[in-house]
Amino acid sequence: MRALKIHILLLLTVFTMLGANLFAQGAGKASYIQAENLRKSKRYQEAIDKYDEAIKLEVGNYRYYFSRGKCYYAMKEYDLALSSFEETVEYKKDFVFAYTLIAKIYRRKEDLPNAIYYYDLAFQNEQDPKRKVGYKMEAIKLLLQQNKTAEAQKHLAEVKAVAPDNLNILYFDAKISNQNGDYENAKSSMLTATASPAMATEAPANAAKYWYELGYAYNKMGDFQNAQKAWEKAYFGKYKPLIDREKSINSPAYFYRMAVSYYMINAFDECKQQIDKALELQNNFSAAYLLMGKMDKKRGNFSGAVENYKSAANFETDPAKKGKLESMLVSLQVDAEDFNGAVNTANSVLGKQPNSPQVIYLKALSQYRLGQYNSAISSLESLMATTTDQITKAKYNFIIGMCARTTDVEKAKASFKNAMFGPYKPAAKNELDKLMKG
Repeated sequence: MRALKIHILLLLTVFTMLGANLFAQGAGKASYIQAENLRKSKRYQEAIDKYDEAIKLEVGNYRYYFSRGKCYYAMKEYDLALSSFEETVEYKKDFVFAYTLIAKIYRRKEDLPNAIYYYDLAFQNEQDPKRKVGYKMEAIKLLLQQNKTAEAQKHLAEVKAVAPDNLNILYFDAKISNQNGDYENAKSSMLTATASPAMATEAPANAAKYWYELGYAYNKMGDFQNAQKAWEKAYFGKYKPLIDREKSINSPAYFYRMAVSYYMINAFDECKQQIDKALELQNNFSAAYLLMGKMDKKRGNFSGAVENYKSAANFETDPAKKGKLESMLVSLQVDAEDFNGAVNTANSVLGKQPNSPQVIYLKALSQYRLGQYNSAISSLESLMATTTDQITKAKYNFIIGMCARTTDVEKAKASFKNAMFGPYKPAAKNELDKLMKG
């Protein structure tokens, strides 16, 4: 009898403990467990009935609403799922998984502002850094789909504070910064990314996007050499045409064409800026030096013009164009009264084009101005047989007379007499009269 009493007491204790445990777990726990088993068996409607039963027994348990919402979601009853998930976060404000599913539903509905809002709530309430980054990146991608780059950049600043070395974040930060014209920030992010040890494991084609954004930032900042270096590492797949396009509108020829436009209206400061950009990309660009020389000549800066014409001639690879440039240089050196330079350049041209009348004439004129009279006379006399034009002959004879008037008076007199034609007649007569009186 005593043993029976003890046995009954133990049973009562066990049942009391079980009842207390069930109470502690919540009045709806049993229904919830049944609902979970039904949900896992994909018997969603039956599971929903059991979740509703659990909710009636225990109104404030957020898990019941959340699991019921998952059933509706699996059944593609998105409005009912949304309602359940919204009720979930009413009872548990920091329940991240509900926020992410709400965001997905709004995304399906193409209600992107609400999707972004709930991804951001997930970001704010998530404790795990990796998942935190993932939620924020989803919001950023949706903003970029709508071209809301300024708003996306604000979100990037928040997530960058959580994971400053994350390659994906750094990439999007640079991409958006480039779109918004914040090239310095884009450069900074991509320098961090490309220097990261994680980049060592990236295949070149995968790493291309980082190098492309770095090159783009450099290019827009006018640092064309570093842009070229970065783009050499980005020249893969879809980035090839993008790079080619940027180069075509930021090439030496492009800046040269702009410079010509400014030159034509005498906007020389703007012209010089574009020439500098062209030469930064290609420092042996002959046409750019020639244009700069022409601009200097217009400004009256003959010494600068001479140096630029020299550079243009030195960098020209086409023999015919090179000869033409050197001939132009001789003329410019005469205008600049650099007669020694003109003689030297003329000799260089005549070594390749020995029968160039204009260069021989300019050489003779320079020799006359240097007092090298015999050499000048010899050059001019060789030219006489090359022309039948009376004015040209008069010009040659006039210079011969000027060279000979102190060393060979008779030659000078004869030359001045032959120079009395066209524009040279007054001065030739004057010089002849002086010699006749002397």
